[in-house]
Amino acid sequence: MQPTKPQLIRWLLRALAPLVLITASSQMTAHSYGQGRPVDTNPVLDDVRAAFKSISLTPRELLCKQRDFVIPAGGHFQGIQQAQIGGHLFAIISGSSDTDSYLVLAALEDSTAQPVSLKRLLGRPFKHAGGFQVLGGYLAVGIEDNDAKDCSKIWILELSQLLGSERPRPIVEVERRGAYKRATAGAVGIAKYSGRNLLLVATWDSETIDIYTSNDKTFGDSAFEFRLREIWDANNADRSDWSDQHYAAYQNINLVVDKKDRVFMVGFARTAAGNVADIFELKLGESVPISERFEKLGRRTFDCRKTDFRSGSGLYITDSGKLLILSCGHREFAIERFEPNVMN
Repeated sequence: MQPTKPQLIRWLLRALAPLVLITASSQMTAHSYGQGRPVDTNPVLDDVRAAFKSISLTPRELLCKQRDFVIPAGGHFQGIQQAQIGGHLFAIISGSSDTDSYLVLAALEDSTAQPVSLKRLLGRPFKHAGGFQVLGGYLAVGIEDNDAKDCSKIWILELSQLLGSERPRPIVEVERRGAYKRATAGAVGIAKYSGRNLLLVATWDSETIDIYTSNDKTFGDSAFEFRLREIWDANNADRSDWSDQHYAAYQNINLVVDKKDRVFMVGFARTAAGNVADIFELKLGESVPISERFEKLGRRTFDCRKTDFRSGSGLYITDSGKLLILSCGHREFAIERFEPNVMN
């Protein structure tokens, strides 16, 4: 299930040298095991709506060199993110299967993508790793029992673990159990907001979104924890100020913060209208009724060629304040990137 041995050795030797691996965790806590901690923020934008509108609707396809790389049987890809790890650029793809949840790490160079490793996360019943988001040197992913649909786990992983030889272990784990479909974790978004971590967990078809906030500790602090703030139900949402009345079964949700500390969510879905990305502003003030927590600002439909938003999709925030969208195939190793229009 690996690329050719020389390719894997070349990539891992180049990327592993500067890294200190983190390898242990305990439920609801975060422990640091090396010198220094990764950055736990993403770049903030001047104007999130303008950056969203500037993304081209037509993708640029990356040449994917799959060769003999094989993913586990059953299931499909669920989410995709782009990240710098050890000074090199990678795509990370989450997936489900008949036996395990997993992440695929693919090296990006010029306009090509080469899978270099597959990292299994958990076995049955937690065999579904859903939509996820990178936050600086970390990623947040939901891993669920997609058969019983009554339990899931949220893992915070340090990205450097993906280059190690061991199975990744979370530095933070949130255990979730509850009613049918209401304790799933099909899509996760995370952001640094007002000095704390904001975690959104979309349940089955994003019918509800669980909103967690952290205390004032960092991921490397043993006292770090997430607390469930509230549960937002799409069926009870006040849509009177929405740009339109449509809400979709989002397979991926990602968060973006602007320089005024406002939080926005982009949800990705495949609908009858096509591959859509909907943008919402989160009204997080304590005086705002929960029914008004999300205000829809717009929808854009993207022209996927070899990928679709029902499989994996996600945002990448550049250091220069631009937004990109990535999308991947269902089980086929295909990646398309929607980039800002040149004039922007």
